[in-house]
Parts: sequence; structure tokens; C-alpha cells
Amino acid sequence: MTIEGGDAGVQQVELPAGPDHLIVVYQPPDIGGEIDPVAIFTHIAADATRRAETGLRMLSMTTMPLRHGGAWAGAAGSGYQTKTAVAVVYERWPGVPG
Repeated sequence: MTIEGGDAGVQQVELPAGPDHLIVVYQPPDIGGEIDPVAIFTHIAADATRRAETGLRMLSMTTMPLRHGGAWAGAAGSGYQTKTAVAVVYERWPGVPG
């Protein structure tokens, strides 16, 4: 299932991973500029809060960089991340019906 919208315009894809686990991939839109981690993690925290009401708890999280902005001519450093995905593994707590 893909869900669009939310406060950061984040797409979500749910991947069942066994009887008590769910992987959710969150992908913010590519706005062509530096990513806003606070907006992304605010969206994920709100979604995790909703999922907790059904007995799903965050088990682990990882990020995957998808696009790196190149360095501008004469600029120090190597640019910044412009696109990313975050994967969260949720686990259903024992005794909580799903």
C-alpha cells in the first residue's frame, strides 16, 4: 500500500515481513534541495504513534541515501543529500491483537 500526503508529503510502502513484523519504507518527495530531517522524522513519529495504538512498536530504523547534490563550483564540501528513504521495522507486541 502506498500512502501520499501528511505533513511532509511522504510516500509510505508497507511490506509484511512475517507474522509479527512489518517493514515500512518512508520516502519524502524530492524537492531538489537539501532534505529536512525534522520534517521527515516528525512524519515518521506521528505514523509510529498511530501504529502503536494497534500494538505495533518500532524495532529498528535505517536510512538509504538516494541522491546526492553535487558540489557547486568553488564551494567547500561535497554538497548535500537531496533525496532519501527511511525504513522502519515494526514489531507487534505479544498479546495485542492485530
